[in-house]
Amino acid sequence: MAVRPERVPAEEVRQRMLDAGRQLALESGAALTFEHLRLEEIIQRARVPRSSVYRMWPYKDDYINDLLCYLAGPGSWFTDHVVFDPETFAVVDRVLADNKRLLATGHGRQALLREVVRLGAARNYEALSRSQSWLLHTALISTLGQTRSEQAREKIAMALEDAHTRSRDSMVGLFGYLAGVIGLRMRDPARTAEHMMLAGGLLVQSLALRNVQVQVAVHDTPDAARVDGLLNAPIPGPGLDGEPARWSLVAFCYLAIVEAFVELDPDFVPPSPSA
Repeated sequence: MAVRPERVPAEEVRQRMLDAGRQLALESGAALTFEHLRLEEIIQRARVPRSSVYRMWPYKDDYINDLLCYLAGPGSWFTDHVVFDPETFAVVDRVLADNKRLLATGHGRQALLREVVRLGAARNYEALSRSQSWLLHTALISTLGQTRSEQAREKIAMALEDAHTRSRDSMVGLFGYLAGVIGLRMRDPARTAEHMMLAGGLLVQSLALRNVQVQVAVHDTPDAARVDGLLNAPIPGPGLDGEPARWSLVAFCYLAIVEAFVELDPDFVPPSPSA
């Protein structure tokens, strides 16, 4: 007696197909061309009935449009990642916890802010440079100018914008936490934390994207090796307790943005040493 195929609910078929397409995109990276994507391969990966898939997506373009919207929205980098990866938060927390004594003076608070930027921005840059998920999310922006339908382009654009809004809100929340601990305020109320975090986020992401490009050619061309040195070789900068420290280019540039927007709050009352 023949074994009846597994019955899979429609919503599960949809989710399996989208997750399988996302995995293929992550594996393929820049080599993936959505127009040449084979729906049969996705069906095999998802282990779902073909008939269910073709009822849901009669044409391959229908599936690709939904996959792109999924990659830009629920399946994006920003859905299950905060702007700073967990280790970045841990780095920031360690700096603050290990140097509470610096909160007693304005000079110490300024040094502490700079140290948080030095380590936090560098860590986030490194995490983005290694992340296939983030690169895939970034690559989706280019699909907006390709041959997707107008409706699909609008859905993808909305999903991307929602992801970036959540990203920016997370960064603003982090700044609020630092401002409360170190005692910071905006230099001008008309220049908001949202302005600062938008500029800082774009800086880190653009340099990380340039780093990814350079690493592909760093061993083959002298110019790529030179740019790699500019991006990643340490440069001198301010450290804790007046000692110089090794800074990355991304952190040094991020510091310039922060200090253009932020100043020490003169009304800040540091916690007592026993706190």
